[in-house]
Amino acid sequence: MKKAFKLIATVTAFAAIISTFCACDLLSGEEETTAAPIVVSGNNTTPSTQKPDLTRPEPTEPSSSTEKVEIDSLDTILNNIKDYPIGTAGSITKAYQISYKLLNFTENSDFTANEAQQDYKNFTASLSEKEKVVYLENLSEIDYYARKIIEDPSTLDQHLDNYAPLSEDGTLTLANYEALYVIISK
Repeated sequence: MKKAFKLIATVTAFAAIISTFCACDLLSGEEETTAAPIVVSGNNTTPSTQKPDLTRPEPTEPSSSTEKVEIDSLDTILNNIKDYPIGTAGSITKAYQISYKLLNFTENSDFTANEAQQDYKNFTASLSEKEKVVYLENLSEIDYYARKIIEDPSTLDQHLDNYAPLSEDGTLTLANYEALYVIISK
């Protein structure tokens, strides 16, 4: 019985703390920069019987079509692939993140095959033979998840929070990705 009361007391205390943070907007990490207008409705002069109608303006969210997705450099993405931790806790989420960045690069950058080949040459020139083997093993894992995203972009919903669409129409071009993959898988 004591354990049940302790559990109830702990849950109640935790709920009170969380509700306090939510009320203060501390969990969101965003500070409100403008004061919300207070609108009082009604002509009744007795404030104790009539509560004012408090309204806040609706937050405006940027349109996903106008929101620009930051594009990482190919060198940064290749280093992320090289450092990808296969088989560790959270590695699938990390694989989706790297795949997302790789697909974002293929969809939204204006790279040419020559530029990509030069970037890849510069990247591999700095690797030892052992690092090249690790990179190629990691790349095959990233390729698997990238192809899953191309087949079904909704898989991103399950693994990434607050990502922006990679293309305006929501579809991804397999040909763009495969052209880059051929270059970076040698």
